[in-house]
Amino acid sequence: MTLQRDLTWKTLDHLYQSSIAHQFARYALRLTYENFPDGVIHQAKRCLLDALGCAIGAYEAPGRPICEATVKELGGVEEATVFGSGLRTSAVNATLVNSFLVRFLDYNDFGGGGHNSDAIPSLLAVAEREKAGGRDFLTSVIISYELGARFRESIKGSSLEERGWCTDIRAGLNTPPALGRLMRLTEEQIANAVGICVGHCLPLGILDADREELTMLKNLRFGLGGCHAILACMLAKRGFTGPIRIVEGESGLRDVVLRGEMDLERLTDFSGWRILNTRHKCLSANGSSLGYLLATLSLVREHQLKPEEIAAVRIKASPREYNHTTTPAKKYPRNAENADHSAFYMTAIAIKDQTVGPEQMAPEKYADPVVQELIERITVEPDPSMPWKGFQGSSEITTKDGRRLFKRIDTPHGLGDDPLSDDELENKFRKMASKYLSEVQIQKIFDTVWNVDRLPDMGSLASMMVFE
Repeated sequence: MTLQRDLTWKTLDHLYQSSIAHQFARYALRLTYENFPDGVIHQAKRCLLDALGCAIGAYEAPGRPICEATVKELGGVEEATVFGSGLRTSAVNATLVNSFLVRFLDYNDFGGGGHNSDAIPSLLAVAEREKAGGRDFLTSVIISYELGARFRESIKGSSLEERGWCTDIRAGLNTPPALGRLMRLTEEQIANAVGICVGHCLPLGILDADREELTMLKNLRFGLGGCHAILACMLAKRGFTGPIRIVEGESGLRDVVLRGEMDLERLTDFSGWRILNTRHKCLSANGSSLGYLLATLSLVREHQLKPEEIAAVRIKASPREYNHTTTPAKKYPRNAENADHSAFYMTAIAIKDQTVGPEQMAPEKYADPVVQELIERITVEPDPSMPWKGFQGSSEITTKDGRRLFKRIDTPHGLGDDPLSDDELENKFRKMASKYLSEVQIQKIFDTVWNVDRLPDMGSLASMMVFE
């Protein structure tokens, strides 16, 4: 009887050691800063700078004071910093507010399986809590991007969105290993943290659905996963257990969410550096809107068009963009979450203001009579020649004096083989931050981010994100 029991336990232990959760944990623990190529380190710094800029630019978001008032009510140990106000609170609470800010403008990066800079607030909050240095922090950032990208690559057949789920499910998979390393968890503890977190981190597709009016919760679809990941790591470090085979086990992620359509070999192929594929937006807008918005801006600026001169605008976009941004709930937005996902509003405001940035998400803009009139002159069509979820787009503007102006953008600036330069990332940051920070403060953040691997304590960077 004892022999049979011991064999059973040994078999279970072997099964768990070969699990996806354990493989992710081993990957996170074996990475060393010294082995990262220079380009990987630099890209992590670029992602950090862009995320911090997006957070500052979102400071006036209607949801921020709600989140901040909530964490004040919750209280907690003063171990991390809330951006902007400088409120000192728990790492979980700081993650809630800061991740909301990073995501609000829909201005953050493409990489790590989605908009993975959403992970940075949880990593920075925990690094501040643990008094971790810049090298450890950057290592955790790279881990989150690498594992998040592999999760996205492992999905076979239709996308998560088509199955009714949100891509930010990956937060439960890629954040606990990154945090676990910062919190000095063992392999076993990290694997348990993955099980704990994924088991309660399954955001539904309605958070970013085509035919639904979007809400503030869209901005926390990854951020709440970051909060759960911190809690999961804290529990696991004290011996709390979770389902180790949360990905591949019976009724696990592969079975329930992906209906078996998951390539586990791709998920655990740890060769290469996926973070190098990360790209950054040049406009504050839904990513697949960038092509036709840049085309529209180019025509308006080149020909110095005024709204009253325009008779009609014909937009062509990818089929997914058409489905995602033209439904009635999106055509006439009444909040930022729908405004930046409205082909009509974003095209109209681009024409009127000749720019698309955080200022164009101001609530008073949605009911602007000039914008409303322009919306009625805009038509949007799906272009079947474009990839279903591509970034291409075209704009044809007909003026009241009979001119027909056309431009198509196949690779929006910032994406593909045309990434934003470091200078452009700094300028993007500066435009968002200059309203709240002096040039001296901004330059200090630049210097710190580009040299963050020399920082002995990440708390000093977090303190720079406070408005004086």
